[in-house]
Amino acid sequence: MKINLRGRRAYLYRRRWVPAGPDVPHAHPAEDYLGALDADAEFIPPELLSVLTEAEQAQLREKVLLPATQARAAAAKRELDPLWRIAEASRLLTEAAHCSQSALVPGSTLTAARKALESIRLIDHVPTRPSAPPPRAKDQRLEEALAAIKAAAEAVRNGEYGKAPVEGARSTRAYRLWSELYRAVEGDERSLLRALQEKGFVKWRKG
Repeated sequence: MKINLRGRRAYLYRRRWVPAGPDVPHAHPAEDYLGALDADAEFIPPELLSVLTEAEQAQLREKVLLPATQARAAAAKRELDPLWRIAEASRLLTEAAHCSQSALVPGSTLTAARKALESIRLIDHVPTRPSAPPPRAKDQRLEEALAAIKAAAEAVRNGEYGKAPVEGARSTRAYRLWSELYRAVEGDERSLLRALQEKGFVKWRKG
């Protein structure tokens, strides 16, 4: 039996030999059309069972039904497999990291990715969440504040806040944050400057 796969259908033909005779000048092969079925069929339809021999049925199961069953099993396994998704996500995140070197992204865009990563169950039970950093020394807070201010300055230079409008710059969020930052550093009784002065690290201004 000959099986032709075209698109999502399998067409079946029975081959036979036509001998030469009174009405057949030359012997030649011929094919008789038997029927068709879906290429992903799970069983042989009744109309084909009635015309196929047992050998032809076995051939159809081997060439069409079994590969279709195996393909469905592979698709179902892939649907439940997290590994290829992790590999694809890693590839895309690597590309995103490369692109972010020239196009900064808001930190909030990583919230969903971090949440998904933390919820992945692992064979060795190692948490995907980074271990908590050791407690910081009390005298590190000024270093942290300095690093944060430098990072903020770099972010402004890189255009994270855009450019101020020609008019009304003081109504922008960037200006309001700067005003609060200035007050926190040296603007009022609760400022960093006043605290350093009270502890003797910075001299009081005269006058």
